[in-house]
Amino acid sequence: MPILQRQDIQIHYTEHGQGPPILLLHAGWGLAVNGFAYQESALADTFHMIIPDRRGYGRSTRVEKLAADFHWQAAQDMLDLLDALQIQETYIWGHSDGAVIGAITAIAAPPRVRGLIFEGGHLYCRKPLSRSIFEQLGSDPTLLPLPAQKRMLAYHGQGWQQVIRNWAGAWLDLWELEGDLYRGRLGEIQCPVLVMHGGQDEHTTVAEMQELTRRIPNAHLSVYHTAGHCVHDGHSTRDACTQEARNFFLSASAAH
Repeated sequence: MPILQRQDIQIHYTEHGQGPPILLLHAGWGLAVNGFAYQESALADTFHMIIPDRRGYGRSTRVEKLAADFHWQAAQDMLDLLDALQIQETYIWGHSDGAVIGAITAIAAPPRVRGLIFEGGHLYCRKPLSRSIFEQLGSDPTLLPLPAQKRMLAYHGQGWQQVIRNWAGAWLDLWELEGDLYRGRLGEIQCPVLVMHGGQDEHTTVAEMQELTRRIPNAHLSVYHTAGHCVHDGHSTRDACTQEARNFFLSASAAH
């Protein structure tokens, strides 16, 4: 299995397809829930997709805590992974926490990100719609619905509850901070950005994503009005959003 060995951690990843690279970045529960399996198949005819387990998830090195700056740490991990794969430029599609990490990667290394899909992401450190969820699941991960527990167990093993505690704890730590997750630097993103968002997202309002889009120089907001937090994995939206993603990446490639 492909593994990047760094000084302190191992990052596990899989690869599918041929063509321009796309780095697919998972949300806060890992690839166990709302993974990119559909896109791995649907886009493999055109793109080389790289799907890592981030630090603390899946088959990568486990951690006992995620710090409040974990998005920035994960962005550096992803740049290290690209270095190991000798990939100088890539597209990124990130979902939720993965969207935040993708944007930070574009801030930290502008020449290396040719285009970004920012799906179901976040702007502010404080998430009022989600605080009670962070508190409840951080205290007792078994409050997750049973089907989600089974998927988490199958993917993360017996340490799945720590994955949830880490995620919830990091966001509760972020609550103590002010401002946005990007240290006021969204204006430094140089690549085209497609902000993809569900109109019924239970964590982030459309208004928050409108503000994020306004702060990024070359960004466009696409709202799927009937979708929730995960547009790419919803049965009623995954075909349309995957086609929109394909068109976006091809357009960005043609303009490059």
